[in-house]
This record gives sequence, C-alpha cells and structure tokens, in this order.
Amino acid sequence: MAHRTVSKLRWLVVPLCAALLSACGTQMKVASVDEKTGLLKSERGDIGKATVVTAKKMPLAPFKGMAFMSGTSDWGIQQLKAVKYFDQVLSYDDLQKLVIANNLTDKVPSLNEPIGLSKLARAYKPFLWVKFKQVRRENKTYMQLIATNPENLEDVFVSEVYLDVVWAGVNDQNSRYPLFNAFIGWVNQNKTL
Repeated sequence: MAHRTVSKLRWLVVPLCAALLSACGTQMKVASVDEKTGLLKSERGDIGKATVVTAKKMPLAPFKGMAFMSGTSDWGIQQLKAVKYFDQVLSYDDLQKLVIANNLTDKVPSLNEPIGLSKLARAYKPFLWVKFKQVRRENKTYMQLIATNPENLEDVFVSEVYLDVVWAGVNDQNSRYPLFNAFIGWVNQNKTL
C-alpha cells in the first residue's frame, strides 16, 4: 500500500521539481522590440498574451520624461528601457540620487512608501511608477505588471498572466514578455493623446 502511495506521489513531485529547477535556472534576457509588430521578439517564437485588467485612457506625454521601475532586478529596468518610450528609466538607487542631486530631501524625506513617490512626483516632475506584483486568487498565482501615477497613486495600467510553475515554468518568455507586450500596446494607444 505504501509503495503505491510513493509511486503516485512520484508522478506529482518529479514534474513539479523539474519545473521549479528549470524556472530557477532560466536567465532573463532583455528582448528587443520587433520593428514590424512593435512588440517584444522572442527567440522561441510566439509570445502568449497577458490579460489586461486595467487600461486607463490618458495622455502619456507628461510621463515620457521618466519612469521608475521597482520590485525587479536590473533585468526589469533594462527591459523597460528596451521599450524605448521613456527618456529615463530609473531604479530605486537612481531615485535616491535624483532626490539628493536636486536638493529635494526636505520635500521627499523617504522613498520607501508610495506617499514618498507621490511627494517626489509633485516636487520634481511627473513620472510613471512601473512594478511587478504577484497576487493569489482561487488558489492560483498570477504575476502582474502595474503602472501607477505616483501623484495620485492611481493604477493606470495592470496586466497579468497565470504563473504555471508545474507545466510551463516561469520565465521571461511566458510570463514577463506577455506582460510587457500588453504594456507596450497601452503605451502606443496613449502616447499621442
């Protein structure tokens, strides 16, 4: 009886471990934007589609000068730069240097909370805050790419993909590229408003 239980568990555990190991070993690659489609190119062919949860219609011109990418490695910052819309894409360290260089420490005492980013947007200039977030619904995990207007902390864009860690794995090709492609579509719809 115990042998059957172990045998049944092996069919569940082995694919799960293989998927987790392949996801952990995957190195994120910055994809370039295909000139024909305007979307990210994949070395493996088609990129899946993300679900767009929120897409506010708004003029993006005031935000073109700067975007802040948080909650990611250097890969996320480089991928947002590869979109080639924002004049500057800054990390958390870059934002701290910006506050000091522009003598804004009295107006923006901390960047650790969203209220600090709101104060910076008002004291310096408008920018878009872009971040990844994982959410759980109905025992499933989703990855979201969120763009927020820091001035009023309104999420102006949210896209998401289901993280299928067992069968598809989690990597740039099947999770982050679809999120960025949805974001690129939203930028293209709003950059001329």
